[in-house]
Amino acid sequence: MNRSTRRGYGLRLGALVLCLLASTGILADEPTAVVASQGAAVVTLADIDTYVEHIPPVDRAKFFDNSRRVQSLLRNLLLQKQLAKAAVEAGLDRKPEFQAPLGQVTDAGLAKAEIERFRESLPKPDVAQLAKEEYLANREAYASPEVLDVKHILISTGTRGEAEARALADDVREQASKDPSRFDALIESYSEEPGKAQNKGVLHDAGSEEHAPEFAAAARALAKPGDVSPVVESSYGFHVIQLLSKIPAKQQSFEDVRERLEAKMLKDYTERAVHRYTDELRNHPIDANEELVESLRTRYGQPATAPAAAPPAK
Repeated sequence: MNRSTRRGYGLRLGALVLCLLASTGILADEPTAVVASQGAAVVTLADIDTYVEHIPPVDRAKFFDNSRRVQSLLRNLLLQKQLAKAAVEAGLDRKPEFQAPLGQVTDAGLAKAEIERFRESLPKPDVAQLAKEEYLANREAYASPEVLDVKHILISTGTRGEAEARALADDVREQASKDPSRFDALIESYSEEPGKAQNKGVLHDAGSEEHAPEFAAAARALAKPGDVSPVVESSYGFHVIQLLSKIPAKQQSFEDVRERLEAKMLKDYTERAVHRYTDELRNHPIDANEELVESLRTRYGQPATAPAAAPPAK
């Protein structure tokens, strides 16, 4: 065998070895190695390396130590690739607004553009009748609730017995009933509410669920500004309440809410259509290289927890 023949044989043998190495997975960590595919979309190690750049180095090993998180990442990248492909087919990659600063079109940018293109392509339904039907079926949902603003005096049971606190609250209530105009002075002298210095005893929307139920019920029972409640007991202690203002509940007319309802109907319709579109792409069969997927667990650092050891042979 002359030198030329030996050189040609060596080149062929080298190529054969490379093929064998690739087929056995020894070159599986090449950036172009395909981790998963779905339809015409493929996710390579390079794609995952690019994604990992957005994860702080100290968190990378922990991220890939969670198999569900890895599966979710692969599904999301595959969906992004499919949407990007659809965007290219629609010519969106040639639009300047979808170009990255370095002139490279990103899959994320194209995927977002494709979703927006799909939204804009949807036929606009006539939502006027649907909005009317929604209003008639749920009129109570379109009523403005009653709004109450009050002042109150809190006599706490934290520093005295219940009987003593009740007696003091009764006395304060009697003073307030005799001269409601002195309520601010009584707040200053007697109230033990922690926020008194800031709110001067004023509570807004006092009939709402934000407040103790006993307190809210007593506030709702007051009829006109200046009225003073009986002593009310709650988990905070004893209260005396004075009504500042009361705006009654009001049923909004259809015209009051029509524009808002129609906008919501249109938004809901659009989002349902987008979900159907992306779900259809997500539901295409996925072909994953299990060895490469498993290799991600240690590609970006050693995980804190090692895989469970195999049981000892019997």
